[in-house]
Amino acid sequence: MQEKYSEVLIEAFGIRCGYEGREVLKGVTISLLPGELVGLLGPNGAGKSTLIKTLSKVLRPIAGTIYVEGEDIGSLSFREVAKKIGVVPQETMLDYKFTVYDVVMMGRNPYISRFKGETRLDREVVMEVMRATNTLEFADRFITELSGGEKQRVILARALAQQPKILLLDEPTSHLDISYQIEMLNLIKRLIKEKNMGALSALHDPNLASQFCDKIILMKDGKIYDFGAPKDVLTSKNLKEVFNIDVIVKEHPVYNSVYILPLSKVNRDYTSFNKRIHIICGGGTGSKIIYLLHRQFEVSAGVINILDSDADVCNELGIDAIFEAPFSPISEENYRKNLSMIDASDVVIISSLPFGEGNISNLKAFEYAVNRGKMTIMVDDSPIETRDFTGGKAISLWNRLKEMSITIGNDEVENLPEIIYERVGATQTRG
Repeated sequence: MQEKYSEVLIEAFGIRCGYEGREVLKGVTISLLPGELVGLLGPNGAGKSTLIKTLSKVLRPIAGTIYVEGEDIGSLSFREVAKKIGVVPQETMLDYKFTVYDVVMMGRNPYISRFKGETRLDREVVMEVMRATNTLEFADRFITELSGGEKQRVILARALAQQPKILLLDEPTSHLDISYQIEMLNLIKRLIKEKNMGALSALHDPNLASQFCDKIILMKDGKIYDFGAPKDVLTSKNLKEVFNIDVIVKEHPVYNSVYILPLSKVNRDYTSFNKRIHIICGGGTGSKIIYLLHRQFEVSAGVINILDSDADVCNELGIDAIFEAPFSPISEENYRKNLSMIDASDVVIISSLPFGEGNISNLKAFEYAVNRGKMTIMVDDSPIETRDFTGGKAISLWNRLKEMSITIGNDEVENLPEIIYERVGATQTRG
């Protein structure tokens, strides 16, 4: 449903802006609604800080229009903008011995007359925001005596003392330890909900952004690369494109969000090796193998129950895979598809999955690969005796196939690219 125009707190259309002739923002269009915390993510140089400075009228755009509560920001004075927009900058130099109370009172400058000075209302507002930000207890202390987390709460209180409807925050947690980061974002989230404000915050940690933000703006090279709910924006594909990192993205077990686990960079590039790997897996035992190998080789997988976490990984990465219906044995059709994928592969790997009557044909498919002379690798992590639910059939077949395959433990999985390269390369050289 389209939001009513009157509800939009800040709206920017086609913003272009930069420094000394260098364009940093290249046609950015965004909007911010009451009660929402929007995270701004992107690598250094993507334009996050420039966007915040432009939205707060610190920088004048080369092109484009910004509306604050329906008014063109160009028609507003700096005092009027300060009543509508509070800013928490990335770096705040407060080396002078101001008390915390005095620093927060600075937020009332847009309202204080040069001739009358601060009023009772100003003092009431300052006390209220200090209570809300848990800074009242050190109101009489000098700002220079506070820890990093305490200072950030004071700067937030100063911005709130402006009584704005919009908060713009430039990496407010960048110099804080993890406990203060969580405390700060919890505080911001609570306050914008209570006061029906809107907040746009540049952040550097995608996990914190996923946990606390209602929406995410992903920036790259001065443009909006993607925008939407964290689950939709923080995908492994997007993060690879924007940050050039390989990650695992999973559903968070507690929060209604996702969490991101970076993968270590590969030591060697095998993409030019041009080999296809087929992985027989299930029960979550193939996820690590799939994540590791898909970055270096063309990968396929099967047969996997559609509800299996290995299936989730295949879908996330776009892996060519064979899926079986829930609570169903592997069908003859899918077994044949598995054999076809094996025929099209150079290497076949089987993980340490459990075997029952419903999936014993996966082990038989691996036997087919051995008989076809494929390079075969078995991840023999846990004893087959603990994984056989077929009355001994899987034990017998597994142990026989071990004699004809390369066998590795789970601690050797990370060496699979090197093992494949060395063994297949050696075979090709002999041929």
